Amino acid sequence: MFNNDHIDALIARDIEGEITAAERAELHSWLQADPANREYYNALRETWDLTGDAADAPEPDVTLNWLRFRQHMEQEETPVPLKVVTPRRNWWRLAAAAVVIIAAAGLGFTFLSNMNSTTVITAAADKKEVTLPDGSKIFLNRNSRISYKKGFAANHRNVALEGEAFFDVAPDAASPFIVSAGASRTRVLGTSFVIRAYEHKTVRLNVVTGKVAFSGKQDNKGSLVLTAGNTAILQQNKAPQQIQEADPNFMAWKENRLHFNNLPLNRTLSTLEEYFSVRFIVDDPSLLMLTYTGTFDHPELQEILKVISTAAHVTFTEEEEGLYRISR
Repeated sequence: MFNNDHIDALIARDIEGEITAAERAELHSWLQADPANREYYNALRETWDLTGDAADAPEPDVTLNWLRFRQHMEQEETPVPLKVVTPRRNWWRLAAAAVVIIAAAGLGFTFLSNMNSTTVITAAADKKEVTLPDGSKIFLNRNSRISYKKGFAANHRNVALEGEAFFDVAPDAASPFIVSAGASRTRVLGTSFVIRAYEHKTVRLNVVTGKVAFSGKQDNKGSLVLTAGNTAILQQNKAPQQIQEADPNFMAWKENRLHFNNLPLNRTLSTLEEYFSVRFIVDDPSLLMLTYTGTFDHPELQEILKVISTAAHVTFTEEEEGLYRISR
């Protein structure tokens, strides 16, 4: 979770043009996490800029700065003119403007959160388990996030998903649990399922237990009802379609277990690419038709490559980090 003081420091360095590449990436991730974060950044930047056009350097008037900031956010009367003026790039400007930012930080986040009232939970480099206010549990895959608005469990159970997650929904017949993911809408009462909905990709739903209704966001009448063990996909601007799930590893990311049963090497490698975020290059396409059987609990890439190499009589050569070439 981001620390407010840390974010304020990143914003200050970004505005001054002194931010590093790593800090810029961190700030970008924070800005993308919630629209309210972008509003906060823009408001503070405007307040910052107002302090840099003259040569005098009195102590910043924090009250006036905050008043202007608040009026700008509420779009009410003409903002109160600021009398604080300082030359840009002077060493003490950072300290002066920091007072304004720090004063706005506590009030600003409170004000914006009251406006937006949305909870956002993100799993970046690591997977994350989340318990919602209604007792439902969500297991987020890497590079995924969920969000829900104020009032969840009290008057609605609506969740938005970006990425991939396993849902174990607490039963509540009076309040359906609804997941919006990509172009899809999934409605359940109490069940468990996996949704995969990365940007610009086909949405996929795997029902593990219970029953769900799967549809496009604007097409509730065309819902596809699925029971445990069934799978459906939804492509942009198309109706949901039930398919035969041939991938035994659709929950490998959650269970930390990979299983291959007489699979052609091309499908085995595709699973490894997705699970370990690596890539494979094959010199001889005929190698892809070789089959492999094996099961790995808490799999490690080097161990799997060593086993497959022995079983299929192939060689894996790491050409660069995360890129492997396969040959006889």
